[in-house]
Amino acid sequence: VVVVQNASVLELKKALRRHFQLRQARQGGVQHLSWKYIWRTYHLTYAGEKLADDRKKLREYGIRNRDEVSFIKKLRK
Repeated sequence: VVVVQNASVLELKKALRRHFQLRQARQGGVQHLSWKYIWRTYHLTYAGEKLADDRKKLREYGIRNRDEVSFIKKLRK
């Protein structure tokens, strides 16, 4: 997924959403994913740190080119 250098976490989430929608359209898979459910159920993480603040810049988390972020399931309260 490609985002600009000074992108925020929210912009990364939007880019992930676009990427998955395009991929599903090309492959003919499931046409609808509930992103509301995904963001309620999973955290985006980088180097063991949750990307919790949508307004925070990726640079502030130390994310650079070709770095990988991953989803982890949120724990129930």
